[in-house]
Amino acid sequence: MTAYPRKYTKKEFLKFLKKNNVNKLIITNFGQLPETVEKHDGVYLLDISSTFYSQGATYHNFELNYYSEDLIEYLFGLKVFNDIEISINYVMCELINNGYLKTIR
Repeated sequence: MTAYPRKYTKKEFLKFLKKNNVNKLIITNFGQLPETVEKHDGVYLLDISSTFYSQGATYHNFELNYYSEDLIEYLFGLKVFNDIEISINYVMCELINNGYLKTIR
């Protein structure tokens, strides 16, 4: 099995979602994620990783989180999902539950 990991900026990932005909609601939810989150001890930047597996049944793994270069840590626990909607929802729920984002929709 061959794996192709890739990092994205928010703009690049939005383009990826549109190119792959992802549901508009999912794209809208992704668009509502802030690019940065400020916590009392630092600034965390949106970190988007995808790994494409290309043997047999091809698929992607997605990981969205916030990372601080200064603190060398992620804001939330690392979670990898095969479904982009679940990945976006996970990060959105973590942001809301931790008070970094008001309830949206």
